Amino acid sequence: MHHKEQIIINLFGLLRRLLFFIICITFMLICTACGTARPQKFQAEFDGLFDTHAEIVGYAVNKAEFIRHAQEIYDELMVYSKLFDIYNNYENMNNLKTVNDNAGIAPVAVDEKIIAFLKFCADAYYNTDHTVNIAMGSVLSIWHDFREAGTADPAGASLPGMGELQAAALNMDIDNLIIDGANKTVYLRNKGMSLDVGAIAKGYAAGIAAADAKAAGMASALLDIGGNVVAVGKPLDGERDRWGVGIQDPRADAGGSTGIIDTVFVNDCAVVTSGDYQRFYTVGNVRYNHIIDPQTLMPARKYASVTVIAADSGLADELSTALFIMDEPQGREVCMRNNAEAIWVYPDGAVSYTDGYKAISKTYGGYSAVDTG
Repeated sequence: MHHKEQIIINLFGLLRRLLFFIICITFMLICTACGTARPQKFQAEFDGLFDTHAEIVGYAVNKAEFIRHAQEIYDELMVYSKLFDIYNNYENMNNLKTVNDNAGIAPVAVDEKIIAFLKFCADAYYNTDHTVNIAMGSVLSIWHDFREAGTADPAGASLPGMGELQAAALNMDIDNLIIDGANKTVYLRNKGMSLDVGAIAKGYAAGIAAADAKAAGMASALLDIGGNVVAVGKPLDGERDRWGVGIQDPRADAGGSTGIIDTVFVNDCAVVTSGDYQRFYTVGNVRYNHIIDPQTLMPARKYASVTVIAADSGLADELSTALFIMDEPQGREVCMRNNAEAIWVYPDGAVSYTDGYKAISKTYGGYSAVDTG
């Protein structure tokens, strides 16, 4: 072989090795870029879940991944929405309406999800010092009917009579709710008894759906199910350390500010508000909300709103209702034993909050979404 030919062959081999090296480096750079690509922000909105509007905001590597998680959340929440419904029947399903319809007649075979939920609700009754009672359906249905009629005909709006309410209250003993976990049945012992789970249902279902989505790989999301907000992980925008959740001004609809009264910054917990501005009707220029005190059988009127922040969404939902009814000192005790934080907004605009609330509050503690402390 001539020397010139040898040089050409060696040069060709060198170029081939160099080309292979460049390809390898390029592939490594592409893989590294893929591994560090910042997740994108997506949003989905739904109607029909628990008769309210729902939104999901989250970060994912692509739209298809987000849609998959959002669809899974929607599908699961829809199942709970039907199971916990007390107004509608569904084909091939025994739900809480089925249970109510069979009060005083016979036990009803139900899904394990209902068994678990009703046990949670029974515990809530004692955890809230008997304030949140899902067996108040007989009383709440009366208020519901008067509120619906008063909303449809404001000029003819009226209040139910105390005699009617007291008669209905004879059927709100939660001890007459018989939950048979072994046989998966639920029975309401009294004929006039009925369940109303509005104080807990949305928060409970949202918490389970959020936990299941996280277990399935959704690392960053904010679920808002009719005002019941659940944070999953933290926002993955590379800037914020926590999700910011706004707390509505309860008097915005009455000529007050049109914004929010505060923002709390949280991860992996729930923010739930109960207020007199959400469902109400007016009689004689007095606003009557939907949160009924089991002691007086009348709408609670101590506060304009109460917001609770807790790790468990179902717990936050039950506590927000309980604290809206309780005097503040009792509410503080309940918060303390449940490791929850709260802010009370009084009808005159005065604000009070738990000691730990300041640590997550923008207005009253100066916390920011980009803080790391």
